[in-house]
Amino acid sequence: MTLIKKRLGIEAVLTPGKTGQFEVIADGKKIAERGGNWLTRSFGAGYPDLESVVEQIEKHRAGGPAR
Repeated sequence: MTLIKKRLGIEAVLTPGKTGQFEVIADGKKIAERGGNWLTRSFGAGYPDLESVVEQIEKHRAGGPAR
């Protein structure tokens, strides 16, 4: 969240979800999510690369295709 604030100048908001849930949503559109299956998620894996997430948000804000 600090990288999002530093690079984009916006505050990220955390909203609690179900166990293992992780989604990045910008203006109602899903930018990234936690991948993997139940086994990899149970070991803490599957999170998207933070740099990639910030780049996708930048593209979304510029009007380009995210993903």
